[in-house]
Amino acid sequence: MMKNIAVIVSGIDEEYQSTILNGIHDCAREHGANVTHFVAFGGVLHNPQHDVGEYNIYNLCNYAKFDGVVLLTNTIPESSITDAIVLALGQYDIPVVSVDNDLSPRFYHVGIDNFNAMKEMAEHIAGHHKCRKIGYISGPSTNPESKLRLQAFCQVMEQHGILVTEDMIYYGSFRSCDGREGAEYFLHSEGGLPEAIICANDAMALATMLTLEEHGIRVPEDVLVTGFDNIYAARSYAPAISSVERPLYRSGYLACEKLLAQTPDQPRSEILPTNSVFRESCGCETMVRGSVADIESNRLFRRSTYRMLDYYQVNIPMVNRMSCNLAEGEDFDRNMEVLKTFILKMGCKRFYLCLNDSWNEIYEKSEGGGQKMRLVDTYITDGYTQRMLVPLAYVGGQFIKLPSFLSEDILPDCEREMEEQMMYYILPLHFRDRCFGYCVICHDHFDVENPLLHSWVMNIANSLESVRKKEYLDRAMHELDQLYVMDPLCKIHNRNGFNKFTTPLFNECARQHKEVMMMFIDMDGLKLINDVYGHEEGDNGLKQLSHALRMSCKRNEILARFGGDEFIIFAPDYTEEMAKELVDRIQNYMKQYNETSGKPYSVAASIGWHICCVNDTDTLYPLITEADKKMYEEKKKKATSRYLRH
Repeated sequence: MMKNIAVIVSGIDEEYQSTILNGIHDCAREHGANVTHFVAFGGVLHNPQHDVGEYNIYNLCNYAKFDGVVLLTNTIPESSITDAIVLALGQYDIPVVSVDNDLSPRFYHVGIDNFNAMKEMAEHIAGHHKCRKIGYISGPSTNPESKLRLQAFCQVMEQHGILVTEDMIYYGSFRSCDGREGAEYFLHSEGGLPEAIICANDAMALATMLTLEEHGIRVPEDVLVTGFDNIYAARSYAPAISSVERPLYRSGYLACEKLLAQTPDQPRSEILPTNSVFRESCGCETMVRGSVADIESNRLFRRSTYRMLDYYQVNIPMVNRMSCNLAEGEDFDRNMEVLKTFILKMGCKRFYLCLNDSWNEIYEKSEGGGQKMRLVDTYITDGYTQRMLVPLAYVGGQFIKLPSFLSEDILPDCEREMEEQMMYYILPLHFRDRCFGYCVICHDHFDVENPLLHSWVMNIANSLESVRKKEYLDRAMHELDQLYVMDPLCKIHNRNGFNKFTTPLFNECARQHKEVMMMFIDMDGLKLINDVYGHEEGDNGLKQLSHALRMSCKRNEILARFGGDEFIIFAPDYTEEMAKELVDRIQNYMKQYNETSGKPYSVAASIGWHICCVNDTDTLYPLITEADKKMYEEKKKKATSRYLRH
């Protein structure tokens, strides 16, 4: 049976992550295993709410579905997220390998000696180059690798009699943007620009050098800069960056191998060798210009640079078109049609859009007393709904419809029928911290260094938010319209609603010189009921009367509460006989209620109506006046006291 490996990682578009992943993938292919990546892009936008939505993808991982897990938590800046992952894994008896960070005695560990590797680099700057004013751009203060590298830096500084103060250290999150911000920090520091800047990884070192160059600061002539990891871009840049060479690909391969080819005596922790490489960025040079290796490296760099430029020229306009086209979509179905085009351009084997079954659900919440609250929407930030919808699926070269599935299964049911080895990339769909669901990209050789993948997925999420907001606003506008035209107590039209719906109908009858009926209904004894039994019982009487009116109207009459205890009914093409039948139905409903309600009062009403043929010179309100007069004549015949039961 094919084994399944889960990988927990953030920011796969960086070379550090992608190189380790390439090692994992090659090992998985050799052993015929599937790899499912749970991918976040945390810390990229420097937006805490957005990061909540990104990291929520790790809550999806049902570890019971996997034969082993590889953790790249060194890529996750938030220690609380790592702690939650470790805690969750404690509930499962499956092998776990942590790359770089040694998280638990229960986990396998593949890493390097971070302390001594950074110590050698810091010693080179302070000892060999005799720098005294040295800045340090660190990774996250809570990251184990980051802490070890910083401790090594501080120890070397102390050994050379250099006092380490807080203004010498800038804390980042191992991403390139932190190098830019760190360089700006040192450029504007009160103590002036350092002689050297030691960076905790190459991505930050490259960004530091670019930022310094933008300010006219030369490396290494004005400032020495070093990195860590010896990634391809660092060793190919000009000036080439002094760095710590480490076997990233080997780390990934070995991590996967520990899961798939377990042996009883394999060590729990393996520390791989590192090697400091001192190059041009610190004023040293170890490469022999003109050598075969140097020439081939330059050729590779030129080719990769051209491919990257070509990639951006082709794909940035595509991502922009995607954003534009999705923004123009008027509804969900339209956006799904737009998305199909861009899924085809992506070139994946299979694609699934998986949404919470309540991702755009809106409901009305009511309180007592007939008062209705405003619309409330579902708002998930932690985890996913029990069932996931699949509104869009690309399988076997065509778009198909799939039924919903349990979120604990992670993938749609059809994936269980697939026998080919596959790499799954699962990315979160959210707007800020609001979780919509996730998308699944399936490919056996996916471009993990795709720099636009995050933007591509964010386009989908943003389009979902636009659709959700539009639907919510439409519902809210409908609700506001209902509040404008509906009486909240009696659940029938109010005077505004009566005017809105009756006026065009009356005008049409006037043009055709039709007969119309206006009926005026006034509840009897409302004040007495309020005074004796309270306003709650008075409200009940009004509701019962409006219910009797609503149930009695059988011919598309327009019914409204006209005032406090006054109601009106308008109808075209009405005869005296029809009006009398309507009154009889109303009286019968009230009689039935009074006989069974058990209330100490009766619900009754005085009713009058007016029927006439209208023409273009007539208006609506004189008819109401005439009906009101006839109702008043009826009321005078009654004694108010009859409405109380003794």
